[in-house]
Amino acid sequence: MKINPVRFFLYLLTALIICGTVKHSPLAAETGKTPRLVFEEDSHNFGDIYKGEKVSHWFAFINAGTGDLVINSVKTSCGCTAAAPSQKSIPPGTSAEIEVTFKSDVFRGSIRKTVTVDTNDPEKPRYALTIEANVLEEVVAEPPTLWFNQIKLGQSVAKEVDIKSLTDLKLKITKVRSSSPVLEFRVKKKDGDDSPVLEVSTRKGASLGRFAGDVQVFTNSKRQPLLTIPFFGEIVSDVSVFPPKISYGVVRKGEEVTRQVLITIHTDDIKLEKFDLKPDFLGLHHVPDSNNYFHRLDIILGKDVPAGRLEGSLTIHTTSKDQPLLTVPIYGVIKEG
Repeated sequence: MKINPVRFFLYLLTALIICGTVKHSPLAAETGKTPRLVFEEDSHNFGDIYKGEKVSHWFAFINAGTGDLVINSVKTSCGCTAAAPSQKSIPPGTSAEIEVTFKSDVFRGSIRKTVTVDTNDPEKPRYALTIEANVLEEVVAEPPTLWFNQIKLGQSVAKEVDIKSLTDLKLKITKVRSSSPVLEFRVKKKDGDDSPVLEVSTRKGASLGRFAGDVQVFTNSKRQPLLTIPFFGEIVSDVSVFPPKISYGVVRKGEEVTRQVLITIHTDDIKLEKFDLKPDFLGLHHVPDSNNYFHRLDIILGKDVPAGRLEGSLTIHTTSKDQPLLTVPIYGVIKEG
């Protein structure tokens, strides 16, 4: 029978400790029973794996001490890795294992993760295990991320994504879905190329505001059936205002407080004409940029504001036919000092 030299060493070390030939820690001198955690190995390399694969490895260890070894906790460095011991209390001279599982769904390239084992071993209560892997992709998207940037309200913008296999797989797209109703999809092929092309378009009826999420592309790849493509963008009008309302919260009378409003012009021929601010005791300071596309308004609550509930508005007059007036509500409470 072939003997594993590492296991033989572990058992020999255990025997020596039990016989008293190995020096004990101070705790051992007091109780006569001290646990000792000894791993066969503290690292494992899975080598090349494909994205989407789940791989596991058992780290074997032995209690080479004279007291019961207790596994208090096993913690991983990220949610992609799980670890669990085969048992939590290990008598002297007994071996056990910790199973470490790695999910490669969101990774590519070289990875390294850590597992921390906390025990009652007085000499080394915390032990670090590491796993490594090189995550390959069978299916890729070019580009890997869709940036739509700013899109005018009522317009549609289309982007093309090449879906390719890095192996000899004859790739097919079986389904496409998205976390956002802003997008719609069409699968097509380029002339002279068997790889599918995914056309991703924004809907003309999409609402104003930012949108983001993932496009999920399901393929016939057994190794990597799901490909995720992040996307980002914003549907804008002629003029956008942030924030949509101004709140001063609770302010003591006599304090001066300033809130800012940022105005962005998305169409070249649109201009700001004037501002109406109510109530009259609020002050306004207008700071445009050199190109007249970005404007900052400082709305100033002065020291002489009367106590009571503050309700007002900022009205922005523009030359836009669709947005001639933009209104920003103003709220707050002024308390006596």
